[in-house]
Amino acid sequence: MIKVDLHAHSGEDPADGLRYPATALIDGAVELGYAAIAITLHGRVLEDERVFDYARQKGLLLIRGAEWKSDHGDVLLYNVTQRELDRLHSLSDLRAFRRDRGDDLLVIAAHPYFFKHSLHRRLEQNINLFDAVEYCHLHFSWLDLNRRGVQIAERYGKTVVATSDTHNLWMFGRHYTLVDAEPTMPSIFRAIREGNVERHSPHISIWDCLRLLVFDPLMERSPGKTTNSFDGQTIASASAKNSP
Repeated sequence: MIKVDLHAHSGEDPADGLRYPATALIDGAVELGYAAIAITLHGRVLEDERVFDYARQKGLLLIRGAEWKSDHGDVLLYNVTQRELDRLHSLSDLRAFRRDRGDDLLVIAAHPYFFKHSLHRRLEQNINLFDAVEYCHLHFSWLDLNRRGVQIAERYGKTVVATSDTHNLWMFGRHYTLVDAEPTMPSIFRAIREGNVERHSPHISIWDCLRLLVFDPLMERSPGKTTNSFDGQTIASASAKNSP
């Protein structure tokens, strides 16, 4: 079994304005014994080949992916390019794209029953689009919005994978999935589809929830700015510079 996290964010995304670069996330993954991670920026694919070279040198598989906002909710896509992502606008587009790409594309329903950016009832209505359902890290012993997603996944024979949805390095490493696979994309994708996984996602505390949703966004982020992996600088994005 190999340790995998398929939903993490880094400072290269101006939507979040995180203050750590992808290379810091890679270093953390290596230290914690991960075999593979995916950096899933919002609506964009991390395509700096230097980052992928850095991961390879560290012995880590970095999977190209994105958290894509469809017309009905967030979807995690893997082994895609920015050009391909830019052509997707709806779940109908994704259905056609999936037909063309076949098994070298992995599609996961992101936090399907959480808040406004989730699929909700559209998950079940479009269940054949998805290889797996995400088990979101944001749950308590007394409240778990993942339960409905797990029920739908079990009903239709879909795998449930735990992820960290990391927006902060202190939370990375607590939530992950063990996958019975070799550390390659085809092997990992196949094992997930076949359900050969074990998810690890402990309940979080109220303090962690407040830190995630309130304090970190206010104190640890700079929306509209990016942190580059190699120059170590935080710079304003082009859209931020051009905004009034």
